[in-house]
This record gives sequence, C-alpha cells and structure tokens, in this order.
Amino acid sequence: MLTPTIDRGSIRTEVSAPLPFWPITMMVAWYPLWFMLGLSGIMWVVLSLPMAASLARRRGLVVPKGFGWWMIFLVAVVGSALSLDAFTRFIGYTLRFGYYVGATVLLLYVLNGRSGIDTFRVIKMFVTLWMIAIVGGYLAFVVGDFGFKSPTYFITPSVLRDNDLINAWLEPSFAQVQDIIGVPVPRPKAPFTYTNEWGSMLALLTPFGFVALYDKRVGYSQKLIRIMMALSVLPAVISLNRGLWLSLGVGLIYAAIRFGVAGEKKLMIQGLWGMVVLIIVLSITPLGGLIATRINTGHSNEDRAGLAVSAIEGAVERPVFGWGAPRPNERNLPSVGTHGQLWFVTFSHGFLGAIGFVGTMLSLAWHTRKQNSTAGLWIHVVIIVGMVQMPYYLMVPDQLFTVFAAAAIALRLQNEGLVSNSEALAPS
Repeated sequence: MLTPTIDRGSIRTEVSAPLPFWPITMMVAWYPLWFMLGLSGIMWVVLSLPMAASLARRRGLVVPKGFGWWMIFLVAVVGSALSLDAFTRFIGYTLRFGYYVGATVLLLYVLNGRSGIDTFRVIKMFVTLWMIAIVGGYLAFVVGDFGFKSPTYFITPSVLRDNDLINAWLEPSFAQVQDIIGVPVPRPKAPFTYTNEWGSMLALLTPFGFVALYDKRVGYSQKLIRIMMALSVLPAVISLNRGLWLSLGVGLIYAAIRFGVAGEKKLMIQGLWGMVVLIIVLSITPLGGLIATRINTGHSNEDRAGLAVSAIEGAVERPVFGWGAPRPNERNLPSVGTHGQLWFVTFSHGFLGAIGFVGTMLSLAWHTRKQNSTAGLWIHVVIIVGMVQMPYYLMVPDQLFTVFAAAAIALRLQNEGLVSNSEALAPS
C-alpha cells in the first residue's frame, strides 16, 4: 500500500464549525429517489444551495491551483448568453449554468470540509451510486424499456413537458431498446436519463469501486465489492457503449502503469490478471461476439465527426463567446453541440469557453497526479476517465459533479495543491 504523506503548508487551518454532510448524502446516495420522482435533472443544483449557504459563512476558503481556468470558462458561459435568441434556449442555458455553478460549489464544499466532510465517507456515497448503476443495468434486462409518469410530471407545466430532456426526466424508464447491431437490445440507463449517460457514469464510478476494494475505510465489505465488480461486466457489455469501454479501459491501463511506476507490483499484477480473466470470459461467452459486432457497427462515427466539424465551424463564426446553446444542424444531423462536451462548449461558449474548460480538466489532472496512497491514485483516475470522455460524451449534470468531487477528494488525499482565493485566479 502506498504510504500517504502530508504537506502541512498547503492546507489552511479550519476554525469554523464542521460543514454538514447531509447535502452530499442526498445529492449522491439518494439519486435513485430523485430518478423515481422525476427530479434527477435538478437535484444536483437544488442540493448545492445549502452547500453554498454553508460556504458563504466561512472564511479563508481554499481552491485548487489553476482555478482561474474555471473562472475563464464561467466568464465565457456568462458572455454566451448574449447569443440566446429563444425562450427555450434560455431555459436550457439557465439550467446548464446552474450545473456549472453547482459543480463549483460541490468542489469547494468537499475541498473545504475537512472537519465535517470525511473523504472516505464521500467515496462511500459514490460507491453506493456505482452499485445502484449496476443494479439499474440488470433492471434493463428484466423490465426493458418500461417507463412511467413520475409524480413531478403531473405538476409540471405543459410548456416544460414539451422539452425532450425535461420530459425524459419526468417519464423515467429503465432501458433504451435500440437496434444497433441488427437485433433489438435493451441498453441500460437507470437511474440516469440516457444509456450513454449510464455508460459514462459507470466508467467514472468504477474507480470509486476499486477504492472500496482495496481500502476498508470506505466501509463496504470487500467481498460485496468483488461480487459487484463481476456483476458489472454483463450490463457494461450489453450496453453496447463503446465510450464506456474506451474510457474505462484507458483509465485501468493508466492505473496499472502508475502502480507499476510507484513500485506497487502486486497491485499491477492483480490488475493484469483481472484483465486476462476478463478477456478469457469474453472469449468463451457470447459477450465477446457482441463486443466485436458493436465495434464493427460504426455507423455513428461519421455522424459524430460531422457534428465536431459543425461545432468548430460555428465557433469560428462566433469565436469569443459562441452561440450560447446548441442549434439545428444544416448537415441533417442532430443539433450542433449535443454530442461531446468538448464540442458543446466550443460551439455554445466559443473558443474562450473551450480553452477554459479543457484548461480546467488538465489542471485538475496535473495537480492531483502526485498521489501517495492507493485510494488517492484511483480517485485521480476518475479525472483521467472524464478527460477521455470529453470528445464524445456530454458531462452535465452527473459527470461534471462526479469529476469535481473526485478532484476535491484527490487533492485532500494528496494534501497539496491548495492555495488561497487571492492566489488562485490566474491559470497555472
């Protein structure tokens, strides 16, 4: 096990009362409840409000080094509001801005909650959500695309229900049955809104599961975690989610290399054996053929490339602040800026927004790289997985909150890379 070290000079002493933990519990572990109630799309923002109120009463907050990159991004988001030309686009813009601010609050809340927000308790919340996502994967096989009108549906104005995204929250279902490989397949999505969102989150949450596997301080039985790891393979494969396979694969390879460099040969060997066993299982079962068929069925690749080109062309027209929100695509494709966070921020918030967002992710990855513990390294891997996903997955709301929480945890476990507010506004 890697031995943690402490850089006392990087942590500001806390003199305020401990921050309450309940908003994090309700935000993460209670997510299935919000899914069933039709509130999953807004609870990240709603529950960030009491966090913001608690932070407002504190002095001497710390922020990550390079926080200026995120401030640049937020400036671009605010500036892009000048390009909004329809009420429906304004609604979507307002919601996304709420996500960005809410994720910022969560980052600062976990980072500054040293006497009340235990890092391993936060990790446990995300491990809980990881296990819930796996269970949701199996529910897709049992109930298929069964859906229902949530209680919130009946009190929501019809003008809002007409929005496809809001309607997807208000009428939750457990799978998207799609004919991608020639036969209908129930692709998992519960407790999230879309199957791509489920795949993205499973990849981001799996490193939290590895923390629980190797560190008893998370509080879950390691036997249970092993069982859930094994159970996660089937829905991960049947989801036909290539982005999940790619981002998680890159994350696991990165982790194996880092453990090897750190001299943790036992962990590296265990990881390699795990990959060998997985390959054998896929080879001798129909799952391997399913993966091969999905990889060879790449009809969406050209569409995604066209969307990326359209996003860049749109940013060239409005390079500073962008268009504020996705727009219809002249190439007879989905709206520009709807497939991939990188292309979304480039089109919607201009090259300034893209620079700020990418700079933030790179900065978080860089400043959390010096981990001195097994847990810290696995949490750092969450950021790496998120970076791999940027070109083909959107990151709001669930993914961005998960990555920012991971960054705060990794910084605290590393015990370095923190500076005061006055020192942090310049990108680094």
